[in-house]
Amino acid sequence: MPCIRQLIVFSALFSGLLGAKASDPVDAFIDDVQTVTYDCPDPSQYDQLESYLSSDTLSAAQRFALSTEKSHFLLCRGKTAEAHALLFDLIDQDDVNTDSYYYASAIYQVGFGYDVLEEPQRCDYYAQARELSSPEQHSDVFLSASLGMITNCMQNLPLNERLGRMFRVLERYSETDNHAALAHIHNSIGLVYGGLGQHVLAAEQFIKAHELGLESYTGSNQLTILISAITSLLASGQFETAYEYIVEFEKINRDVATPLTNFYYYHALTGYYYRTNKIDEMKNVLPEFKRTADEMSNSFITAMASWYSVVPCVYEKNQACMREYIRELENTGGKGANRFANNPDYLALKTKMYLALGDLSQAEIAFDNYVASAKQDFQNDQDSASILSAANLYSQINTLESEIKATRRTRNNIIIFGLLTSGLIIALSVYFIRKRYMAHKSIDPITQVLNAETAMAKIGKHDAPARGRSHALALFDVSHLRQHNSVPGFTKSDYVLRKIAAALQSVTRDSDILGRYGPEQFIIFLPNIEEQGSKAFLDRVQAILSASFIDDDGTGAVNVHSSISVFVSTDKLNNLDEIVQDMQIS
Repeated sequence: MPCIRQLIVFSALFSGLLGAKASDPVDAFIDDVQTVTYDCPDPSQYDQLESYLSSDTLSAAQRFALSTEKSHFLLCRGKTAEAHALLFDLIDQDDVNTDSYYYASAIYQVGFGYDVLEEPQRCDYYAQARELSSPEQHSDVFLSASLGMITNCMQNLPLNERLGRMFRVLERYSETDNHAALAHIHNSIGLVYGGLGQHVLAAEQFIKAHELGLESYTGSNQLTILISAITSLLASGQFETAYEYIVEFEKINRDVATPLTNFYYYHALTGYYYRTNKIDEMKNVLPEFKRTADEMSNSFITAMASWYSVVPCVYEKNQACMREYIRELENTGGKGANRFANNPDYLALKTKMYLALGDLSQAEIAFDNYVASAKQDFQNDQDSASILSAANLYSQINTLESEIKATRRTRNNIIIFGLLTSGLIIALSVYFIRKRYMAHKSIDPITQVLNAETAMAKIGKHDAPARGRSHALALFDVSHLRQHNSVPGFTKSDYVLRKIAAALQSVTRDSDILGRYGPEQFIIFLPNIEEQGSKAFLDRVQAILSASFIDDDGTGAVNVHSSISVFVSTDKLNNLDEIVQDMQIS
C-alpha cells in the first residue's frame, strides 16, 4: 500500500477576530466562523459564508477574512487546487494588512496545500507563516507552522534533534488542557515516525492523538487523524487492529461523508483487502474506491486507483486487463504514478504482472528495482531502529525470488547468479532484523516487562516442581490508575506502571517470570519455591505496591493500591488460562 500524505489533524477550537466584537452582522459572522489553522470549519456555515461573499457591500478586510475562511473549507474538503487559486489571489492583492491574523492564516494555508501535494514549496510558506506569528500572537498559526517545518523541512537535522523539538512543544502544551492542540502535536510526531518507516511508533502516536481528539473533535476532525492511524497500522502489519479502526471510521463517516472522507474510507478498506490478499472482497469495493478517487481530481490519487484496480487482474492473470493498464501508463507518461514508482509493493506487483504477460525482460527490470528499493528500505529501517515492518517484506522477497528463478531457469546463468546474490543479501539482512523483531515483540512497550502472551507461554513450559517444593502464581491487580488516564501529554498512569514494573523487577529472581497481564494487572510466577519463601516474597511485593509514587515533575503523589490472588501447586500448571481466570474472579 502506498504511503500517501495524510492531512494534518484539525482541532475544534474557536478564536475571535482581532479587536472588539462588532455589531455589524458580517463581522459577527466572521467572529463566529473564524477557525484555527488546525480545525475544520463547521460545514453548516458554508452557505452563509458564500452568501456574504456575494455581497457588494463588504469592506476589503471583511472580504479578505471571509475568503480566507472559504479556502479553509475547500482544504478540508480536499479541493486543494481551488483553495490555492483563491489564496494566491488574496495574498497578491495590494495594500494587504500583513500584520492581520487572516494574512498569516492564508500564508499557512498555502503551505498546507503544498504539503498535501508533498511539494517542497510548503517549507517556504511554513517559514513565512511562522515569522508572521508567535506563541502570543496568532498562536494557532505559530503552532501549525512550527510543526509543519519540523515534520517536513528539517530532514537534514539529526533525528534526535527533530524529535527533541517536537517533544519540547508537546511538553509546553502538556501543561494545558488544550486536548485539540495536544492531538495536533501527537499527530505531527506520528508523521515524523511514519516518514522514517517507524510505522508501529507512528500508529501509537496517531491513536493517542485520536483518543485525545475524541474530547474535542466532531465529524471530519476525528477522521483526519483516524486515517493516519489506519495507514500506519496497515503499513506495520497490524491488519486486524487496522480493520477495527476502519469500522469505526465508517460509523463516524455516516454523518460526515465529504468527498475527501469518502475517499479515505474506501482507500483504507481497499488497502486492507489488498494487504490481506482478500482479492474477491477487494474487487467488490474497487468501484466505489475509483468513484471517490475520481471526485478528488488529483493525478496521484487517480494513478493509485489504477494501481489498485489492476491488482485483481494480476492475481487472475487477466492479460487483456494488464495490457490495458500498461497502455494507460504509457499514454499518461506515468503521471501521478511516479510518486510511488519506487514503492516495494508496487514494484512487486509489476514484477508479477510482467511475469504473467511473459515479458521476462521487463520482469527482470521490475524485480531489480524491487530489490534495490527493498534494500534501501531495510537500511533505512536499521538506521532508525525500525525493524517491525521488515518482517512483512521477508516472505514477499522469497516469493518473488522463487517466481523469478522458476521463470528464468533457461536464461543466462550469470543473470541468475546476480539475482540470487541480491536475494541472499536481503534475506540475511531480514533474518537478523526479524530475529531482533521477535525479541522486541515479546515485551510490553509501556512497562518493558513481558507481555501477557509471552509470560503465559513461558509459565506453561515449566514442568512440575521438585519434591518438597511448589510453584506459586500471583496475580496483582493495581487500582486507582484509570483516573489518571485523562491527564494530557505523558500520562501519569503510564509513569506509575513503569515504576511498579521496575519495583517488581528489583525483587524477582532470574528464574522468576514477571509479565503485564492486563491494563492494570501484573502476573508473577515463582517456580520451585518453598511455601514460606513464597509467602515472604509476596508480602514484600504487596508492601512495594501499596506505596505512593511521586511524579518526577513534582505534581504530587499518586496513591497506588493493589489486591493479590495467589495460586500454589505442587504439580505442573495445566489449564493455565482457567487457573488465571479463577484467580481474576477471586
